[in-house]
Amino acid sequence: MKKNLKIGLVVVVVLVLGFLYLRWGPKSWEVQITGATGDGREVQYRIETVKAGTSDTLIFVNEDAGFMPPYFKFDSARLQSIARRVSQECPKEAVDVNGYGLRIPWLSMFPNATSIDAPERCRMASSS
Repeated sequence: MKKNLKIGLVVVVVLVLGFLYLRWGPKSWEVQITGATGDGREVQYRIETVKAGTSDTLIFVNEDAGFMPPYFKFDSARLQSIARRVSQECPKEAVDVNGYGLRIPWLSMFPNATSIDAPERCRMASSS
């Protein structure tokens, strides 16, 4: 009986840790940024993308994580500005969006973007 209780406890702990990692563990997606919307006040920031080489859309929420470890993200407005420049300067360029979270449509759950790895030429404002 004690052995079954220990095995059951281990299974529960592994499931909880697995869920926590899936929910808050770091991930990276290779995408093309097609748009960036929201004003950060009444409408939350969203980064609209298409998975590289496909027609599958993936929407990222871009919100501050605050003091939630391990991200401590307080720069969503800066990241939104980068996403908007990348969508304007290099709409067909595949970039890496780093973040955490899951996309679960029926819960209206989106991954949260934490950074964008794009070539410098895509991050700079146009000179025209």
